[in-house]
Amino acid sequence: MDRLKQRDISIDIIKFFAVLLIINSHADMCYPKYGMLATGGAIGDTLFMFCSGYTLFWGSMKRFDNWYKRRISRIYPSVFACVAVGLILSGTGFAGLTLKRVFGGEFVIAIMIYYVLLYGVRKWFINRIPWVIMLTAIVTLVAYWFFPYKNEVSARGIYGILTCFRWIPYFGVMLMGAWLGLKVKTGEMKVVASWKDILFLFVCLCLFYSIQFMAKRNVAVAPWQIVTLPFLFGIVYFTWRCCYADVFKRLYDSRIGNWLVMAVGGLCLESYLIQYSILTSKLNFLFPLNIPILMIVILVVSYLCRCIARIFSQTFGGEEYEWAKVFKL
Repeated sequence: MDRLKQRDISIDIIKFFAVLLIINSHADMCYPKYGMLATGGAIGDTLFMFCSGYTLFWGSMKRFDNWYKRRISRIYPSVFACVAVGLILSGTGFAGLTLKRVFGGEFVIAIMIYYVLLYGVRKWFINRIPWVIMLTAIVTLVAYWFFPYKNEVSARGIYGILTCFRWIPYFGVMLMGAWLGLKVKTGEMKVVASWKDILFLFVCLCLFYSIQFMAKRNVAVAPWQIVTLPFLFGIVYFTWRCCYADVFKRLYDSRIGNWLVMAVGGLCLESYLIQYSILTSKLNFLFPLNIPILMIVILVVSYLCRCIARIFSQTFGGEEYEWAKVFKL
């Protein structure tokens, strides 16, 4: 039970779900006739963003360069390790290397930019976070109205790879995570999961996917996908609350459950970065077993990348090698 007191287990559990959702959403090539099941990417991304912001306001306020350096030292060893392993697995060599890939792709680049913005929020607007959230909502609506996102969404949706619009509201998700994390840390908020949280989560999921489904069936409805954003925020919020339920506490406090949640959730970043080099349609003859097989392979390679990242960090960090930390799950 000591672990429950020391850690906010909801974040570990959310990361666990985020890993599975993000991998599944990019596995469309692995579903021979059921591509629609390769879903959950927008939810997985926002859950990851939420977790990335959750503990940002917990520590003491440091000088920006030292604070940002710590963020870099946590993320980029894994980015470089995944790039190296990915190039080997893909067989493309340096021909497949791009500047965007070196910096972790658009997802990691967006998070690094958000860190700068969130540092400013904490330094100057810590007591006015609701106003910052409101401003983010206004910027989101203005950007959607005056820029050509409505034309783009008819093809892939506002969460698709053809539009960068999603990164504007995603900052709001990260900010929401930082704000709620601060409230929990300071004791302003004590979360007790209830059946209402499950009900609201179910409603948000139904409305989110209903609008998405209609948008894909009817081009005229596609521009109205902007309406899904409040429900996406609701999914993140109520998922977070539901993770405080007793059933998850019991799972987390069991030996197998704790190992599974920590092992999978701890590889959230690495699994996101390396999955593109592993996902393949060559195992589709095993469907549906190809999906869990590939997920296991991705997680194993992700663990390898994290070990390489830790070796890299210890090599250039100046301290002596601690091999137990390198291979720790």
